[in-house]
Amino acid sequence: MISFKLSELAIFGNYKLLGQDVVINKVSTDSRDCKDALFVALKGERFDGHDYIGKAVENGAIAIVSSKVLDPNAFKNVSIILCNDTLKALGYCGYLVRRQCKAKIASLTGSCGKTTVKEFTQEILSLNGNSMCTNGNFNNDVGVPLTLLRLDNTLDYAVIEQGASHLFDIAHTCEFVKADTALINNVGKAHIEGFGSFDGVYKGKSEILESVLSNGGKAVIPSDSNYYERWASDYKSALLNGSLLTFGSHDFDFVQVSNIKDAIDGVSCSIRANDTSFDLKMNVIGAHNASNAAAACALALITGAKENTLEQGLKNASSMKGRLFVHNFANLCLIDDAYNASFNAVIAAIDTLSLYKGHRVFIFGDMGELGDASKQLHEEVGLYAKDKVDELLCVGKQTLDTCQKASSIAKHFNCHEDLVQYARCLVAKFAYTSFLVKGSHSMHMDDISKEIITLGV
Repeated sequence: MISFKLSELAIFGNYKLLGQDVVINKVSTDSRDCKDALFVALKGERFDGHDYIGKAVENGAIAIVSSKVLDPNAFKNVSIILCNDTLKALGYCGYLVRRQCKAKIASLTGSCGKTTVKEFTQEILSLNGNSMCTNGNFNNDVGVPLTLLRLDNTLDYAVIEQGASHLFDIAHTCEFVKADTALINNVGKAHIEGFGSFDGVYKGKSEILESVLSNGGKAVIPSDSNYYERWASDYKSALLNGSLLTFGSHDFDFVQVSNIKDAIDGVSCSIRANDTSFDLKMNVIGAHNASNAAAACALALITGAKENTLEQGLKNASSMKGRLFVHNFANLCLIDDAYNASFNAVIAAIDTLSLYKGHRVFIFGDMGELGDASKQLHEEVGLYAKDKVDELLCVGKQTLDTCQKASSIAKHFNCHEDLVQYARCLVAKFAYTSFLVKGSHSMHMDDISKEIITLGV
């Protein structure tokens, strides 16, 4: 982390500083990890960091950010920043580090696949200099500032993932990221409840374009998206002057992907980027990952990567646990895609399962945050799956609609335990079974994945 003075935070946020001005070399939101740190007391739905200020001081915090008035006499050797919003103060901490960092900052968002594209982009940029990226999916209004706080002066590049479930979520984190380049991977059927409509999803994702383009940076959008014509209209001047570029399957794309072939040992495709073209075989499954690879090439190139590093960077990439991560055994295969589920990602995962041998079983949990579109989209999954897989095993209230449309191949279970017990029977019945596990993060489908793994021999 690049240090800053506590007085800088006070001035930037127009906050009140009580006590001495100190140099901050570490920022923490965890009272258990506060030695020589600035402790930011965040308030969430299930916790209030203000209740742990005393513990943070006991564990070595040298300064506190609080939205509650504290008695300075109770913390004589600790400086205090008083503010009205500790979450925003955390964001300002991230920005105070980011503004001093000389690295090129690439940002990205999308309804699905953004964590994969982030990892692909990181692999490419790492061949061009010292680089870092968002850990896991630390992509919300807490995770983004914490990622920025990891920046230091040894970096040449950083890739920041920005997630959103409501309008202005991305605009908010853009205040702190101030990216040089940006990418929208896709606009899909996700978080409709929070965004209010499909139109709201488009507007919410496009906030990243507003930020980067207004600051003189470059951005990339998918030409194969249903929203391409709208972007072309809304950002016509940016497309004409070359600050807004495209990736996709078209000849006019800045990065073009073609000849996509999915297989159980990895997806293959051809990629053309500027004057470079190459045939690629990746260590990840899923036809959609060819598009993700093209997106990563586009974002890496506009951020500073050399064309001759694209192919090797993508070859270095591998699947992340919980995201189409394959576990192979003598009697079964588990495609663990349990981390989360948007509609578009579910459809892509079903296509992948259809390539596998044996008795193909899709284990599906509710997709969350779909609002009024939930019933329709869960039904569409059932209609799609019934011609692609042999059995569909569902858990969750919303997947009742999925089962109804999938008819005879579907079974619904009231709990994980009953579903897993049925899966055990399938493994005993068939010589080889291929499982795909997918559902919303809140459905804890990873627990089912762990149980399936124990059935492998």
